[in-house]
Amino acid sequence: MVKASGQPFRHQLAAFLTDLRQRLVEPDPLLQRQLRLVLLDTAATAIANLSAPELVALQRQHSRLSPGEQRLPGFCTALTPAGSALVLAASACWDELVEGYAPAHGRPALHAVPLCLSLGSAPGKRLGSNLNRSLEALLLAYELGARLGESYRVPPGEHVDGTWGTAVAALTAAVLLDIGASAELEAVSAALCQMSRSLFAAVQEGASCRLLYPGLAASRGLDLALGAAAGLRGPEALDRDPVLLALEAMPIDLAPRPTLAISCGYVKLLPGARHLHYAAEAARLWRQRFGDGFDWQSAAAPQDGMGPIQLRTYPEAIQYCGQSSPTNRIQAQFSLPFAVAASLRWGELGRQCFSSQALDDPGLQALMRRTQLVAVPDGEGRWAEVVADAEGAQQSARVDGLPGDPDRPIAEALRLEKARALLQPVLGEAATARLIHHWLDADGSAPLWPLS
Repeated sequence: MVKASGQPFRHQLAAFLTDLRQRLVEPDPLLQRQLRLVLLDTAATAIANLSAPELVALQRQHSRLSPGEQRLPGFCTALTPAGSALVLAASACWDELVEGYAPAHGRPALHAVPLCLSLGSAPGKRLGSNLNRSLEALLLAYELGARLGESYRVPPGEHVDGTWGTAVAALTAAVLLDIGASAELEAVSAALCQMSRSLFAAVQEGASCRLLYPGLAASRGLDLALGAAAGLRGPEALDRDPVLLALEAMPIDLAPRPTLAISCGYVKLLPGARHLHYAAEAARLWRQRFGDGFDWQSAAAPQDGMGPIQLRTYPEAIQYCGQSSPTNRIQAQFSLPFAVAASLRWGELGRQCFSSQALDDPGLQALMRRTQLVAVPDGEGRWAEVVADAEGAQQSARVDGLPGDPDRPIAEALRLEKARALLQPVLGEAATARLIHHWLDADGSAPLWPLS
């Protein structure tokens, strides 16, 4: 995974981070806006579910061992920065609504923003507590995560969260703690020695420990940054490390690029893994175009006239989201048959579709049993096509892109609508409006969190 070249990896990384910092020095309103929007989107997905019983219990368990000094918005108790970051990262995965970067097959911001929020929780008291420092950490960590994710290919049976995200978290914490450029390199080097292996088994079974994958990477990244600040060094010879080289799908490329990854990420407007959304939209379009003759509200929704429902899509989607009979929320978040069936049954794929009551719906179950998955290699893009019988003939609806993809950016107003919908039930209307205004419009020297 680490590129063997004329320059040692550490020298490449130093030049990479220097180039990114130079971009921040140069006036670039579009980059600044994008950084703030990614911060807001990721923070909103993290705060939205903090009142879920499991996450409340997780907060209280951390508080028993290490009570903190600052209680972040939405939390039921005060936690340490490491505890807050872990809980926030876990919460951000609850609905699978957090944005990501498709070429990395993962979410760099998921592993960076929770640390920005937790280390920026004490205005005027801790380093990293202003907007400029947080946005700097987000940019550097996001771009490093994007390059690592492009290089690292998760082996069969594993999940990407918590792997290269350890290095993202370590760099985020190192920048926020202001440990110095040399120590930042040490933190990343040490993090590459501490990448965990995240098994996909938890997703397949719907085990909620899956939520901890990015959270543990965040807390471990903070410890690695503190270790680097204390002088605990990482190895020099990562370029030749046989374990890292064995993970290589393509060598990591740290050369400057004209376009930043954070400007090419996707934004989710639907819950569940991104692979589901193309299938869900294709099913919604099929229902809209050809479904007038079916009684979608029927208790059992037999839809005998449809026959088998075929979902044709790119192989990676089926590799990660081939769950055929999900029985819980997490399994459904990675189930293409569920996404197709829910969109046909109810005409949408909303957060409510993942409830236990919805999953037990006989009509949904009947439609899932009819859905067949077909992997079709078709270039490198993401797409889906639903094929089924209607009016005595086979009909199809295909989707080759979605709003929120890099080539189909959504309006900022839609991103703000998503953030408000997630934050208001937790923080209230006034506090949500104040927080969004602060993160999008406050001067960079202002505290990360608005003063109450």
